[in-house]
Amino acid sequence: MRKPFIPVLLLALILLTFGWYRSDFQNPWRHLFRTYPTPTTDQSQPLAKESTLPPKTELQVEVDAIFEKIEKLIPKVSFTDFNQTTNGRNSKVSIVNPWKTYCVGEDLVVQVDMFDHFGNRKTYGGDFLRPRLVSAALGASISGTVEDLKNGSYHVHFPLYWTGKVNVNILLFYPSEGVAALWRSRHSSQGIVGFEGKYEKFGTEAITKCAFWLSKEEGKEICEYKDPLYEEVFHCYKVPNFTCESLNEMRGYNLQISYLTPVEQQIFQRSNIGVPLPQISPIIVSQCNSTIKTPKPKCQPGMSSPVPSGYYYNQTWNPLYCNMTVYKTADDFTNCLQGKTLFLIGDSTLRQFIMHFTDGIQIVKYFRFRYKGWAGWSMTLEAMNMEKDIYVSYKRHGFPLEHSGFYYVKEDLYTSRQIDQRGGGKNTIFMITIGQHFRQFPLKIFIQRAVNIRRALERLFLRSPTTKVIVKTENTRELFASVESRGDFHGYTQYLVLKEVFQGINVGFVDAWDMTVASATSSVHPPGYTFANILSLSFTFAC
Repeated sequence: MRKPFIPVLLLALILLTFGWYRSDFQNPWRHLFRTYPTPTTDQSQPLAKESTLPPKTELQVEVDAIFEKIEKLIPKVSFTDFNQTTNGRNSKVSIVNPWKTYCVGEDLVVQVDMFDHFGNRKTYGGDFLRPRLVSAALGASISGTVEDLKNGSYHVHFPLYWTGKVNVNILLFYPSEGVAALWRSRHSSQGIVGFEGKYEKFGTEAITKCAFWLSKEEGKEICEYKDPLYEEVFHCYKVPNFTCESLNEMRGYNLQISYLTPVEQQIFQRSNIGVPLPQISPIIVSQCNSTIKTPKPKCQPGMSSPVPSGYYYNQTWNPLYCNMTVYKTADDFTNCLQGKTLFLIGDSTLRQFIMHFTDGIQIVKYFRFRYKGWAGWSMTLEAMNMEKDIYVSYKRHGFPLEHSGFYYVKEDLYTSRQIDQRGGGKNTIFMITIGQHFRQFPLKIFIQRAVNIRRALERLFLRSPTTKVIVKTENTRELFASVESRGDFHGYTQYLVLKEVFQGINVGFVDAWDMTVASATSSVHPPGYTFANILSLSFTFAC
C-alpha cells in the first residue's frame, strides 16, 4: 500500500506556515528571511537622532519651559535698511483720556505711537522701552509698566503716589529690530567670552582653551568638569602630560567677535541707545480725597513683589506691598547683624555690601585681607566683629566669571553647592545674586543656574526653615556697555527669569532692577541713594 507521504508533507507545510506568525520560537530566526526596504538618508536620519538623544531630565524640562515662556516675548522681525527701524525721535507721545485734575491713587496712562526713520507708522511692537515718572524737586520717581498693543503703539501705565508736578520720561532703549537681533546673536553661539585654563604640575604651567562646550579636535582630549547633582558642566582641552585634576586657574577674555550684521550694528551706535521720546507737558497731581491708607506690614520673606515694586520719595524707596526699615548708620546695621552669620554669594554687586561694612561704616574688619576697595576682586572675603559676634563672608558664584586676570578656579563653587554645604539656622542669612556675568551666554545657562539655586534653597528650608534668604536681582548698567555682552536687554530677560523662578518661595526678593530703572541709575555698581536703598530693603528682609 502506498504511504501517504505527500499529504503528510503538505499538512506539515501548512502548520509550519501558520505557526510562523503564531509561535514564539521562530522569532529569533524570522529576521533572517525577512526583506527590508533600503532606507533613504531622509528616512534614517531622524531615527538615528531620536535613538541617540538621551531623554530630557526633569531639570532640562523645567529650563526649556521657562525659556519658551521668555522667547514668546521676543519680536520676530527682520529688516534690510536701518531706516526701517524704530526712531524714537519721530514717535508721538500723548495722554490717554487726559483730565484737568489728576489724583493720588489713580493711574496715568500714556500712549506711545512709533514711527521709523522714514516717517512711516510702525505696524508691530516689540520695542524695548524704559519709562519713568519723575518729580526731581521731590526726589520722587517710579517706573512704568508697558502694555504692547502689537501694532506699533503702546500704553504705559503709571500709578500716581505723590502730589505735585510730575514729568513723563520715556526712553526707547532698543528698537524691536534691535531686540530681535540681540536675541538671535545671544543664541548663535555658546557665548562671546572665551576662557583659558591654567594647568599646573610640580611648578610647570600650561594654558589651554576652556568653554561650556568644546568641539572634538583631532589629537585633543577633553576634560569634563561636571557637577552631576546640578547638571552644571564646563570643559577644557586636556594638556598633554597633565591630568584633568591639574586645572588650577582660569581667566576670561573677549573673543572680539560679533553675530550682528553690519546693518544691525548701526542700531547700537551710542546715539541710538536710550533715545528720549518727545516730552509732553507735566501734569499736576493732587490729594483729591482724605481716604485713610491701609497700613502695610513690615517687609518679610515670602511676599510677592509686584511691578512696579515701589517708588522713590525724598530719595527713599517705598515698596508698594510692605514697609521698609531705613538703614543708615553703623549702629543700624550692627543691631541687625549682631550674633549673626551673613553669607554673600554672587558677583561684585554683592561685594559692594562687604566693602560698605568694612571700608565704609566699618562695623567689621577683614580677616587676612589687607587691600582696599576693589583690589583682589577674585578673592573670597571674610570680615568679623568679635565683640558683636558678627561674621560676614563674600564668595563668587562660580563659573562663568568674566575677568581678564587669572583667578583660582578651585576656590569656586556653584551657588547651589555653597548653599547645600551650610546648615543654616535662625542666625544665618544668605544674600544671593546672579546675572551680570551671564549676559554673554545663551539664556538657558542662566535659567538652569537660577533653577538649581531655587532647588538648593528648598532643601535648605526643609532642614532649616528659620534661615533668612534674600535674592537680589541684577541691576541696570552703563549705556556705553557692549550690547552683545553686557547690554541691558540681556539683563532684562534674566530679570524676568528670576521673577519667574523665585515666586512662591520663602525668600526676600529685592527688585534691584526696578529700583535702578526708577532712579535712572546707569552703573553696574549703583551709587548714592540707590545703593543705600538696596541695602535697606535687603536688611529689612534679613532682620
